[in-house]
Amino acid sequence: MKKLFARVAIQAFLAMALLPATHAATNEAYCSKPVRVAMFEFGVLYRADTSDGMDVRVLAELARRSGCTFERVYMPRSRIWKELQMGRLDMATSAIPTSERKVYGYLLPYFKTRNVVLMRRQSAPVDVNQTTFENGKLRLGVVRGFRHEADYDTMVAKLSAHGRVVEAVDVVDLFRLLDRKVVDAILSQPIVYTQYLAASRLDEDLTLHDWAPADQFSVGALILARASFTTAQAKHWDELLVDMQSDGTLYKIAREFLPAKQARELIYTGPRSPE
Repeated sequence: MKKLFARVAIQAFLAMALLPATHAATNEAYCSKPVRVAMFEFGVLYRADTSDGMDVRVLAELARRSGCTFERVYMPRSRIWKELQMGRLDMATSAIPTSERKVYGYLLPYFKTRNVVLMRRQSAPVDVNQTTFENGKLRLGVVRGFRHEADYDTMVAKLSAHGRVVEAVDVVDLFRLLDRKVVDAILSQPIVYTQYLAASRLDEDLTLHDWAPADQFSVGALILARASFTTAQAKHWDELLVDMQSDGTLYKIAREFLPAKQARELIYTGPRSPE
């Protein structure tokens, strides 16, 4: 009987001793330390005044599934890219994939949307289109460090060459430029502009123009710094996002902030390659 008790006690001790190691091994598959992740002002995805949004909920779920700890920081979008490159940030949300960003980060898509041009009625000619806008004198506002659909980024480059682009620090500043008539139009997305127009005097003063081709849209991705994660770890994070899409978690999160149709359309289901 004593031998039996001794054997049970030893087994219990070994089981308890192995628990921390197992938990650590699970964490190691995703992270080797607390993850410093950057947030930025972006409509329903993140609002600095409430410290809440879709991205906050997505990160909370990723923390639960991975066992990793997130340290959230708030900073302007343009600074985020520099911090990721310097290795002072591990991760950031809502990054549009570009060849430049792939050099220093793994990009894991989780939502998609489209930009439109919001233009002041007083500024807009009756027959305005992308060509007449580009050939005119109106000024466009964009957020510094943002990327858009390919056609819009080409337009921004053309206008910038003629000094017709004004850069805002963040989304709040962008709508402030429009409200104060510093710019005649801005580029924005429904998941962003609906949040700010509802609380401003601009709602009835704007016309919306969708000039990007139907097959162009903006993909929002989680970006993981290559300086902080291995390729294997990036693939594990990507698998978590795929699981969250497959089991409906991403939709449930989106549904807390958006109507059902918009929430469904927001979820990214296209091709992916962390590397």
